[in-house]
This record gives sequence, C-alpha cells and structure tokens, in this order.
Amino acid sequence: MVSGIYFALVSGIAARAHLPRYAKAVFEADWQQAYALVADAADGDERQLGVGAVSRLQAVSDALALRDLDEEAEQGYARAQRVCRGAEQLRLVSCRNTGWQAFKRNRTSLARNCFTRIMHDDAASGAERTEAAIALALIDHQLGHQRAAEHAIAQARHSAAQADDALWAHVVELLALDIGIQLAIRWSPGLADHVFWQSVRAAAPAATLGATLGASPQDMAAAASLRGNVREASVTGAGGNTGMWPVTLMARYAAYLTELAATASGDGDAARMLPTRMDALSLPERTVVHAHMRIDALMAALGGGFSLLTDRLYSTLDKRGDTAGAVRGHLDLLYASGKVAALRGQVASALDLWTIYSQEALQRLRTEVISMRAQDPRADASAQARADDIAGRLPAKYRRAYLYIVENIGHSTLTTREVAAHIDVTERALQMEFKRSLGMSPSALIRQLRLEGVRGDLLDDTRTHATVLDTASRWGFTSRSSLLKNYRRQFHESPSETIHG
Repeated sequence: MVSGIYFALVSGIAARAHLPRYAKAVFEADWQQAYALVADAADGDERQLGVGAVSRLQAVSDALALRDLDEEAEQGYARAQRVCRGAEQLRLVSCRNTGWQAFKRNRTSLARNCFTRIMHDDAASGAERTEAAIALALIDHQLGHQRAAEHAIAQARHSAAQADDALWAHVVELLALDIGIQLAIRWSPGLADHVFWQSVRAAAPAATLGATLGASPQDMAAAASLRGNVREASVTGAGGNTGMWPVTLMARYAAYLTELAATASGDGDAARMLPTRMDALSLPERTVVHAHMRIDALMAALGGGFSLLTDRLYSTLDKRGDTAGAVRGHLDLLYASGKVAALRGQVASALDLWTIYSQEALQRLRTEVISMRAQDPRADASAQARADDIAGRLPAKYRRAYLYIVENIGHSTLTTREVAAHIDVTERALQMEFKRSLGMSPSALIRQLRLEGVRGDLLDDTRTHATVLDTASRWGFTSRSSLLKNYRRQFHESPSETIHG
C-alpha cells in the first residue's frame, strides 16, 4: 500500500483553508511546486509568520517529507512546534508529526502510540481525529492486524462526519477501497505462498472485512467488478473535480487501484493498462512513494501470472540511490524478489531470498504482537517507555528523564527536582523541554502516568479484591481527594464506575 498518498492527501486537506494553492499542488502530486509555494516560511523569522505560522511551517515540513528530505522535514516540524499556541495545540501537533515520521521509518509501535493518543485526546478536532484514524488503519493493515484496521476505518468515518472539510470522508472511503483491494490481491491464488498474508487471512475471516471492500476480499471477481465503476468515476473526477473522487490525486489513484485488482485477477487488458495508470499519477520518481507504488504493481502482476510484466516491473524498481534504504526490507519486495529469481531460473539466489523473506515475515508477525501489547497498560512499564510516543517526542537526553519517571512512578516521593538531578540539568531546563516537546510539565506527566496505571489495574480482569485506594497507593497516590478529582477529569468517570462499567 502506498501510504505516502494518504500522507499527501491529509497534508493538503489540513492546509486547504489557509493555503489553497499549496493544497492544489499537493492534490496534483506536484510536490516540488507545493514546497515552492510555502518555501518562504522555511527561511523566515518564526515571530513574523503571523497567525498562520503553524500551518505554513507544517506545510513546508510535509512537502519536504514527501520529497524524502526527512532531516530537513524534522527540523521544520520542530520549528512548527515552537510556534504552537498553548499546550493543547503543541501536544496534538507533536503527536501528529512524530507519528508520521516514525511510520515512514517503520517504527510502527511508536507511530501507533502517537496516533492513538490523538484519538483519545479531548482537545482533538474532528479533522485531527480523522487523520489519526487514517494513519492507524494504514499501520494496522501493514502489520496484518486487519480487524484493528477495519475498526480504525470505522473511527475515521465517524470523525470525518464531524470535520469541517468534506474531503476527509472521501479519503476515508479511498482508504477503505484500497485496503480491500490490497487484501484481494495478496489473497489471490497466484500469491498463495505469501505466508505472511496467508497467516493474516487465517486470522481475519473475510466476513469481518465486508465493510472494507463491499464484498469478500477472498473473491477476486468482486474486486474486479469494481473496476468499471471506479474507472469511470475516476476519469470524471480527474477531469473536472466532480464525481466520485473530487481531487485529481484521489481519482487517478482509485483508477490505478482497480487496475491492480483486475491485473491480479488475470485481466490482460488491465495488465497492459497498468503502466499507463502509474504514469498518470505523476508521482516524483526516485521517491519512496513512487517505489511503493511499483511494488504494489509488481504484486498484482505476480498474482495475475503476468511473468513479462513482473520481470519488467522488477527491473525498473530503483534499488539504488535515494529509495534503497526505504524499500530494503519491504516484505512484499522480499517476497517478490524470491519469486522473480525463481522465474529467471536463479535457484540458489531464490532460496537465499526466500530465507530472508521468511525471517522478515516471522519478525513482522512478532511486531504485530508487540505493537498490540504496547497499548496494554499491564505491559512492562520500562519496555513500554522505550517504544511509546512520549519517549519518541523527547530529545535523547530527556528520554532518560522520562525513563527514570516510568521506572520510579510508584514512589510517592518522586519529584521534578529528583528527575532533573538524575540527568544533571536544572529543574527549570527540564520543565521547559518537557513543555516544548510534550505540551505538559514533568509533574503533569507524572500525574497522567499514575492515573493511567491505576486505570489499567482497575480494568485488569485478573486483579485481586484490593480497594481503589490500595491500588492507587501502588502508583504513588497519597491523597484520596486528589485521586478522585484528577481521575474524573482525565477519564470522565470515577474509579468505581471504571470497575463496574
């Protein structure tokens, strides 16, 4: 799946109200022009950018990320966070930026935690929740956790209905179509030895995914039947911004997706049309998003049994230069590499590649379990701290402070001064960095972690009959009134309601 397409779409929609020309360039996949339209903010004084400073700096950084200039993008995101107005905006912007950066670097546990935090943040808008849910669906699909992906799609639909821009709903439906078609391709008979996706198929019965594709993803005929309708709607949308897909990038990507599905089902016309559909997207070459699109096309060609197209697509994939690091280790590319070597009669090479693929598939399945466990409040605290979004949003030196907090959270005497001394900084420096990176003070973070710990214990089905106060004392609470007041403020219910709810 080409996750970069969705990153581009959410960036354009988020900026559309304030930066319409930037959004238009993004929607037309002219990401060089999109950057040029906002580049003045990259060099300008942050204090002179005005009310829209955050939007402009976010747009600049997104455009850099789309062009795979990730270090420059990271610096831009840091600037955007410096001009945020208030702790709530900083908290949400920080989670959003860290989440997308982590996802692009395949740090899926960190990315998932960032977007999950946005979903649970009362200050998040409908648009922010929709973007977070879209990202969660992409992550869960990549991990092979399809029930969670469909749940995220449902959340995205709900949030999109509350967002100001109707384009959010269109992106969600495009993603739903995409996930269904990607599953249909990977569960096609021609890819029956793709053990990772076959294990996903066994764990996620097709009946649970009906809302995603509109029919069973196991049925390639159902996927192929969508081709005519989506192709017609896509052409209409691309021409005049009307019809099923109101944005050019959406329209052309939808047409490309349905050619993929038809190619994997063995449709020769679709296989011949596929390169044209890829070219029509006008994605910048030698970028990660361009490489991922070609990997999906390669999988469809393999699924449909088109050996010549498979060989040509594999040969044109850029395995050198800018995209090498990003596509190295890509599970579908590893699988396809072994298949192509076998088709070419390179038996020894095919066996080596299949060994690498098998090891990576097993690791990916393990990652799925780890990622799901990272959401479990009963998981080991220090291990969670090394992977969660708070650690990921802090500079390296201050991550040690956060880990110290997590490891000592049960001590009622834990103070900000103690934490600062542990990493040899002043208390003021610690407070400023936490507020700048997280939008909250160390003491507020300590309180939040303690409350989350209490709630996790109260929700534990295996818990003993310890009282709420006994449970709270294990997490460092000494005041009953403080516990009750802060617990209700954070979770909108009392501890007793949590137990009996």
